[in-house]
Amino acid sequence: MGIKVIFDTDPGIDDAFALFYTLSHPEIEVIGITTVFGNVPIDISTENAYILKEKSESNTPVFKGASKPLLRPNGNFPYFIHGDDGLGNINHARPKNIKENIEASDFIIDSAYRYPGEINIIAIGPLTNIANVINKDPKIWKIIKSITIMGGSWFAGGNISPVAEANIYNDPEAADIVFKSKIPITMIGLDVTHKVFLTNSNIKSLASFKNNSGKFLKDISSFYVKFYKVTKNMNGCYFHDATAAIAFTNPEFFDFKKGKVFVSQDSLTRGQTVVFESKKFHETIIEDNRQNINIANKVQSKKVIKKFLEIAENYMK
Repeated sequence: MGIKVIFDTDPGIDDAFALFYTLSHPEIEVIGITTVFGNVPIDISTENAYILKEKSESNTPVFKGASKPLLRPNGNFPYFIHGDDGLGNINHARPKNIKENIEASDFIIDSAYRYPGEINIIAIGPLTNIANVINKDPKIWKIIKSITIMGGSWFAGGNISPVAEANIYNDPEAADIVFKSKIPITMIGLDVTHKVFLTNSNIKSLASFKNNSGKFLKDISSFYVKFYKVTKNMNGCYFHDATAAIAFTNPEFFDFKKGKVFVSQDSLTRGQTVVFESKKFHETIIEDNRQNINIANKVQSKKVIKKFLEIAENYMK
């Protein structure tokens, strides 16, 4: 059996790339997909997770999670980026065999005790499910092996506000609970994901592979790529979520620094991730015993893309 992963997601077009990569990777055993609000409301997010598991020919169970932030109402969903259905408006048939499993955070807790010290979480949406886990069981940090987060920003600014990355912005209170936990965390933020670019040529090559997953990813990405063309004049798209998944499997493609991360919760800078680098002197010191985490600050972007295409060609179904 492979490395045990729980994949926490809000699919989302770029989530689909990340999930297909992780489900297909020969060294990973995804024991569950947990869903959260974010790119779309929770019901659509959960339906999309079922669609993606079916398209990838996976038997991985799906567990429905948080429908809203811990303390705030839901904001606007970015349908203009992902489409009304979250998967590029390709009019895919909605899944019919959705099962009512246990709630996502309960599944994560149960799995952590079933496999103590073995569970890795890849979280590429708002961190509400993970915060719920910590709130329900504050000592669970002792038995979760790691969390890899797509979220936050150190020096790269924001993508939903001048200072905030969208996943952290969507539930800053939850994010701060997670960063304050003692679980080993790796943050893959905009400092690196804005340097990893999936070109139109890369996307077209997916359809040439001898599998259905590549063709599906190409189809759903059309809407996403159009957004980047119209708003940023890019011929392709940033590779946010898949970059986090690849950072989990291939950390050697990245440089990391250690630091403590705090999340702003005020109205002006909501969701900003404030990093206190461990090797630098800071006039302001906040004493709350949070741990240093790994923060990606450099990336070998060509190797990230090459690894994704390698897995897509050789292992996707």
